[in-house]
Amino acid sequence: MVLSKNPVTVVFPMAFPGRQNTDAMLRGEPDERYLMEGLKAIAEDPYFKGIEVTRIKDPILRRKAIEYLKSTDLTIYFGAQPVQILNEEGYAREDISSVDEIERLNCVERLKEMIDQAYEFGAVSFIFQSGRDSGPDLRESAKLALIRSIVELARYSRERAKELGREPLKLVLEMFDRVNSDHGVFHNQLIGPTKDAIDIARRIRDEYGIEEFGLLYDLSHMYLLRNVKTVFKEVEIEVPEIQQNQEGEEQQQQIIQGRRFTVTTAEEVEEPEAPEVLKHLMPYLVHIHIGNCVLDPNDPMYGDTHPTFAYPNGAIKLRDVADFVKALHEMGYEGPIGFEVRPRGREGSIPTLQHAKAFYDDARTWQDVIHGPSAVRFATRNFFPEWAFFRLTDFRVKNPDIITDELSKRKRKKKLTEDGYLVILAADHPARGVISSPDNPIGMADRLEYLGRILRVATSPYVDGIMATPDIIDDLVLINYMFKEAGLDPFLDNKILIGSMNRSGIAGVVYEMEDRITAYTTEDLVRYNLDAGKLLFRLETGRYSRFSIQTLSYCAEAVRRANQYGIPIFLEPLPVEREDETQPYHVKTDVESMVKIVGIASGIGGSTARLWLKIPYIEGFNRVARATTLPILILGGESPGDPTYAIENVSKALASAPNVRGSLIGRNVLFPGRDDPRAISRAIYEVVHNSLSAAEALEVMLEERYKNMNILKDVFMEVLQK
Repeated sequence: MVLSKNPVTVVFPMAFPGRQNTDAMLRGEPDERYLMEGLKAIAEDPYFKGIEVTRIKDPILRRKAIEYLKSTDLTIYFGAQPVQILNEEGYAREDISSVDEIERLNCVERLKEMIDQAYEFGAVSFIFQSGRDSGPDLRESAKLALIRSIVELARYSRERAKELGREPLKLVLEMFDRVNSDHGVFHNQLIGPTKDAIDIARRIRDEYGIEEFGLLYDLSHMYLLRNVKTVFKEVEIEVPEIQQNQEGEEQQQQIIQGRRFTVTTAEEVEEPEAPEVLKHLMPYLVHIHIGNCVLDPNDPMYGDTHPTFAYPNGAIKLRDVADFVKALHEMGYEGPIGFEVRPRGREGSIPTLQHAKAFYDDARTWQDVIHGPSAVRFATRNFFPEWAFFRLTDFRVKNPDIITDELSKRKRKKKLTEDGYLVILAADHPARGVISSPDNPIGMADRLEYLGRILRVATSPYVDGIMATPDIIDDLVLINYMFKEAGLDPFLDNKILIGSMNRSGIAGVVYEMEDRITAYTTEDLVRYNLDAGKLLFRLETGRYSRFSIQTLSYCAEAVRRANQYGIPIFLEPLPVEREDETQPYHVKTDVESMVKIVGIASGIGGSTARLWLKIPYIEGFNRVARATTLPILILGGESPGDPTYAIENVSKALASAPNVRGSLIGRNVLFPGRDDPRAISRAIYEVVHNSLSAAEALEVMLEERYKNMNILKDVFMEVLQK
């Protein structure tokens, strides 16, 4: 699971609010037995590595709790927010951000007393809130007051730490809503929305050098926090009739009477925050809370009430937690994650926490969450730089015979597959005019980008072979030769090389269904010592069906020729359609169409002894697979920039039928969003060859990212210096 190294904590006064779920713990007046039993329940649960405590008024009871906590392995975090919220002293609600200097100083002194308790507990951090928002007119002055208060608290904390001979507490400001409402539970705090929190954090850290300062973000506050956004709208106005002034003269008009005009208006609106804000907070984020809230004003729990995740009207759903966790994972967050949920009525503390654990664990095992693109984007040029790429042309011009010679000497596997399964990288799309990648309509047309990503996979041990057109295979052979010249093992030895054969079905042309053999012929496969061939057959049942039938004939003849030489063929049969001639073809993914074309493909070429099928995974795939006994490889299709779907589909397909024997995927591996193609190939390899689930494979994938990034640069430098 992701975030497995982050300590999970419990906001203790929330999970154990008091006997019969009263507020005794929040007031700092807990029953001794209830307090100690609650502490013991957290300490004895190995899931939790920390506990967030608050004030305990009774010094004897506080000492007892402290002595017990010292005997555990729990990390202690102290929260002063309940003290500030209850405000039993009756200080200004603006608290430490009050522009009334006397009120501000009183509130600072109160937090200093809480800092003393935090040091008594042996806490590592001290969490507090800003105080109520003073309104837009005083907001900037309130921020200055808040900054002054934090500086004073930091000074006091450092002095106490020095006296105690320990590191100072982390001072953590929790971000609350800024909703000014008497209906529901809202806090209307100065800090507040992310942009204001970042402003405060930046000034505290950068201008005052208080490195121990940080921010706490609570998932349950995400929808309650609001950021102001300017929205521009176009509206139509009609010019009024010309008016007369008192002297009877017409007013001057710069526009024509009776005409309608479109004008742009600007309006400021508030919008809720989203998990993406965590990346903006990243430099200052040191603590996270995960909880729930209610957005329905008709619900009795409306607002920041922290109900359990089982509450029917709770705003935070499993997808919200997953997106939140994913954002934390992507940004590399390493700090504590605290459960802030509260039982009510007859709900129990332990069941509430058990449900929170299950909810959190479920969210962080979702495949797209585990995948969590690396904070560092994969840049092909860091692996395959321009200076190396441009040298390939020199090799082609000066040593063209290297390609044929190296292919003839290449070590081949005695059998196509040892365990009955294959993972093949598809790299033949540009030869049919398919050049778009997820974020670039001509992304695969950049040969450095395309070849570099192919090499990233091909040079790893986590692919059984490559299916490509002659240009790609020849480039791979040249670089394979350089590996040998540099004293390294050639990466193409014992890898399966599959030659793509019919590539004349150019995407976007009127007659693209007539797909003649223009790349490798069967004789080429033999001549160049390749292991197999690949054919594409698309069935269009409409106006151009005759060209599909013609292509089927080309494929059948190629299979016959391959059978004569004992060469395996990988056939990709696809049912396609398009709305009209101006639209591209798309694959029909209903069971009936797929079953039909699998039956057609299984019956061509005289013998199917060495015929494999390459088809997409669809819902109801077990019925599709049962249409043949031929071995099937799963294709990936267009890349959405999120490879988890392709990995999941391969896993589901393998579980659907025993004749599913692996994958032949290209774009989903080569262009996986911002991730490393080698890591994605590793995940698919683990699913196919080692029967890992998609989630397990993604865990392994995280370990594979950015390994051996210098291998190509080292090889080229070694060869060029000879």
